[in-house]
Formats: sequence, C-alpha cells, structure tokens
Amino acid sequence: MNEEINAKVKEEELTEAERVERDLSEKVGIQVDYSTLTTANFLKALIFSGIGVFMFFIPCLTGSKGESIVPMVYLVNGAKTAAAGILNHLVMIVCIGLSITYTYGKINKNSYFGKFHEKDGVFTGILYYLAAIFSTMLVFQVGPEQIVNPDVGGLAISLAGSTLFTVTIAGWLVTFLIEFGILEFIGTLIEPIMRRVFLLPGQSAVDALSSFVAAPAVGVFITNKLYNECVYTEKEACCIMTNFSVVSLGFFALLVSITDTQEMYGAAVLTSLLTVFILAIIVIRIPPLSKKKEQYKNGVMQTAAMKKPGKYDSKIFKRAVAAATTKASGTQYSVFLTAFEDVFSFALKVVAFVQALTVLSMLISTYTPVFEWIGKPMVPYLNLMGLENVNDIAPATLVGISEIALPVMTIAGKAIAPASIFFVIVLSTVQIIFFTESANAMLQSDAGLKVGELVLIFLIRTIIAVPIVAFFAKMLY
Repeated sequence: MNEEINAKVKEEELTEAERVERDLSEKVGIQVDYSTLTTANFLKALIFSGIGVFMFFIPCLTGSKGESIVPMVYLVNGAKTAAAGILNHLVMIVCIGLSITYTYGKINKNSYFGKFHEKDGVFTGILYYLAAIFSTMLVFQVGPEQIVNPDVGGLAISLAGSTLFTVTIAGWLVTFLIEFGILEFIGTLIEPIMRRVFLLPGQSAVDALSSFVAAPAVGVFITNKLYNECVYTEKEACCIMTNFSVVSLGFFALLVSITDTQEMYGAAVLTSLLTVFILAIIVIRIPPLSKKKEQYKNGVMQTAAMKKPGKYDSKIFKRAVAAATTKASGTQYSVFLTAFEDVFSFALKVVAFVQALTVLSMLISTYTPVFEWIGKPMVPYLNLMGLENVNDIAPATLVGISEIALPVMTIAGKAIAPASIFFVIVLSTVQIIFFTESANAMLQSDAGLKVGELVLIFLIRTIIAVPIVAFFAKMLY
C-alpha cells in the first residue's frame, strides 16, 4: 500500500515536461529490462546474433579466386552462379512485372498493388517502363546496338541481377542482426562515442559495417527499418544513410581489378574507411542534413535529454547485455517470414532502378562527351592538390553520381600515375551517393530524402573528400 502511495506521489511530483520525456524515452530509446537476464534469453540473443555476426563478419570461406570471404557473400555468389543461366530472364520478369503492377496500382489505388506503389511517383514509373524495355532488348538481343552493347546494357543487366540476390539474401540475413539484440548491445556500449563524435545513436556503427560487408542498399534497408521502428529520428536516418552506406568489400575488389591494381586493395579499403568517418563528422553538421527534422516516425520530437551522450560506468556492460536480452525476449521467430516479404519487395524495386539508370548513365558515358564536360570545373581544384594526370581523372570525380564503377572505367587502360589511380578508386567509394544503387535505395526509404538533396550531399562530400583522399594518395604512392 505504501509503495502505491509513494509511486503516486512521485508521479504527481513530475512536471508535465518530465513526464512526457520519460514516456517518450521508454517508447523510442533502447529498452533495458533486467528481468530478461535469464539463461534462455541470453542464449537466444547469443545464438541468433552470433549467426548474424558469423554470416556477415567472419571471412572463413574461400571465393572463386582463392580469397577469403564471409558466408553471406558465399551464399550470394552461390545463388548467382546457380541462376547464371536464367539471371537475365529473372531481371526481365521483375522489370516487366513492376511496370504492370505500377500501372495497375495507379489505376486501382486501393488495391494491394496500389499500396505497394503508393510512394512511387511519375519519375519512378518511367524508370519501371524503361527497365522493362531495356531488359527485354537485352534478353532477346534486339534494338539499337548502343543499348545491347555488352559494355552498356550487358553491364546494366548484370548489375541488376547481382543486386536482386545481394539485397534479398543479405537483407533477409540482417534479421539476425537487428532482431536479437546485437544492435542494442553494441549501441549501448558505443553510444557515448557515437553521440559525441557523429551526433548519432550507437546502432549506426552496425549499419556501416553491414554496408561494408554486404552492399550500400543493405545498409540503407537496415536504417530504414530502424527508422520505421522509431529507433532513429528522420535526421539520424538521413545522416546514417548518406554517410555510412559505404560500398562493400567485394566492390573494392571489383574496382582494383578494373584498374588492374590489385595491390592497392588493402590500402584502398583502410583509406576509404578512415575518410568516410572524417567526412561524417563534417557533413552531418552542415546543411542539408543539419536541417533535417529531429522527429521520430511516430511524430515524437527528440528532446535534448534523449540525444545527450551517456557516460561510461562500471555497469555499462551489464546494461548492454540486458538491452540485448530485452530485445531478444520480445522477438517472435515468425519475424523471419515477415522480414523476407519486406526485403524482397524492397529488392525488386531497386533491381528495376539499377537496370534503367545504369543503361542511361552508360549511354551518356560511352557515346557522349557529357561526363567529360562535367569534369572540367574540377581541373583547377585537382591541380591545387598536386595530383598528376588531372585532365584524365577530372571526369572521374563527378561521374560516380550515376554509377560507382564509372570513375574507374573512365581511367581504365590509360597511362596514369599510381597515386592518381588510387585517388580515383578511393574517392569513388567515399562519395556514397550513386543513383544505380545507394541513392535509389535512399529515395525508396521513408526518411524523406529528395533527389536534389542527394545531389547536393554528393557534391559536398566530393569537395571535402578531394583534399583528404589526395593527401593519402600522395603519402602512400
């Protein structure tokens, strides 16, 4: 009885602001319930989170070229190999299917497909139709030679097919990482650092790692899911997507192979990762990202107390474990079924975007001087950096906004100084925004990023990154 009276008195003593802040913290913060620290919950969190860590972060298998790869990449590669004979046909079916469902959904807005395409505007619809046309041309090898060219349409449909399996498989596997407590565990441990340095929750570190070992679209998918679950505010989600959706380790291998500089792989990965963190510290603090709403998906505004960095103490590890078991205890195993539906629908749309936009960007790059013109304003800036072969690498500094592999393609086979090649490779990986994958995934997210904002963020990241990457390039080569 006395406990009830004391609780009522304490409740009455709270100001309205304090009461609201307490209730909101319970809704959107990392939940910690020490009563969930049982053996069953601990094992549930440990085993399922352990599977996620193993699949994404433990390079214990051998790839086709003898390199060590993580199990997730092994599964993706295996799926692509198994479907190699029908991969292009799958892309065509997906693209044609989306063009049909988009048309039906816009006519019957209350139908299933109407809701499925609710956020898809006219521009998105045009991309669906173009993707259907291009993929059909490529499968049946009909149409203009410029499109069916292996270096144009062939590259596009190959990337689209790869995206289908990568996003679907990796996106489903991240269920092990986001539903069984490891995000909460790591987030609790490093949130004081992430809040102070990047103004972001600790969970954002896992987002970055997921992109690094899988694909940028996977990182965007995780961030979007956590935004919808009110873990991130709109501002935090936008900052994480545009600053930590880094390219995968596998893509680094592709870039150095295109330029035939495999020996640069390790240095490129480490330099890129360091540069990404430096850029994040800066870009998050300036417009347009600094102007984004500090509001959760459910309409709750983030208070100063809710984003105040915590302090390390002797109990933080126990609190982190309790946060993990709290999350794991509330997760039903049916989440694996619902997760597949979400990630598969997400992957289908990204496939169509990759197909359409890669063809368009490669047509411009291969048959017009547009990208060369675009690069001309960068020549004086690059000269200030003391780089060699400036006229050759200038176009590569900006064309990455369309396709991440384009920058290295513009210099492949040319007699260019090693430092300049390294500069192009690393710069292309830290720009983050490219419309054949990451940018489209961001536009499909619920965080409200617009095309103009993404272009502006790309330019800001490029301008800031050029001197940083140039410094490392000259220091190493």
